Amino acid sequence: MNVTLIVPTRNEEGCIGKVLKEIPRKYVDEVLIVDGNSTDKTVLEAKKFMKKGSDRLVIQKGKGYGGAFIEGIKLAKGDVIVMMDADGSHNPADIPFLINKLKEGYDYAMSSRYMTGGRSFDDTLIRWCGNQLFTKLTNMVHNMHITDSLYLLTAVRKKDLLKLNLKQTGFEFCTEIIVKASSAGLRFAETPAIERARYNGVSKVSAFFDGLKILKSIFMKYK
Repeated sequence: MNVTLIVPTRNEEGCIGKVLKEIPRKYVDEVLIVDGNSTDKTVLEAKKFMKKGSDRLVIQKGKGYGGAFIEGIKLAKGDVIVMMDADGSHNPADIPFLINKLKEGYDYAMSSRYMTGGRSFDDTLIRWCGNQLFTKLTNMVHNMHITDSLYLLTAVRKKDLLKLNLKQTGFEFCTEIIVKASSAGLRFAETPAIERARYNGVSKVSAFFDGLKILKSIFMKYK
C-alpha cells in the first residue's frame, strides 16, 4: 500500500512547517503539496521541511480548496490518497487509523469530530451548529449514516477517487466527495479525531458565504 498525502496550501506560513514535521513517515510515502499561489512564505517554509526524493510541491493551475485536491489526486503517485488540511487543525497522528481501516477492507475512511471519542478545540457555537445541521441534512437527503460530513481528513484508494468525477472546486467539495462515494457503493468507516486550533493565521472559510454554497451542494443531483 503506497500512500500519497495531499495537502493544499494558500498562505499557511507558520503552519505548514509544523504540520510537515508531524507526518508519520512510516505510513506516508509521498507528500504532495498543492499551493494555491501563496503570497507569503508558505512555499519556502514547506520546502524547508519536505523530504527530499519523495515529497513534491506543485503550483495549483486552477483555484479553490476542492480544486487543489482534484489536481493533486491526478498527480499523486500512491495507490492510496490521504487528504489533509495545512493549518494544523488536522492531526497527522490520525493518519495511521485511517490507513488501518482501508487494510481492514473499507473503501472510504474518514475522521470525525463528533463520534464517540472525538471533539473539537476549534469549533465556535455557530460552526458547531452549522456542522451538525449540514451533516444531518446530508444523511437525510442522501440516505447516509455519518457523524461529520465536513471534516476532510480522509483516506481513499486512488482508483476509487478517479471514478467519482469530482468537480466542485470550493469547500463544497467536502460534500460532493462523500455523496458520490456513497452513491458509488464505497464502504465507509469513521475514526474519532480531535480537531486542534489552527497553528497560525485565520480560517479561509466564510461561515456565511461558504455555508450557503455547502447548503446548496447538499441538495445537488450529482452525476
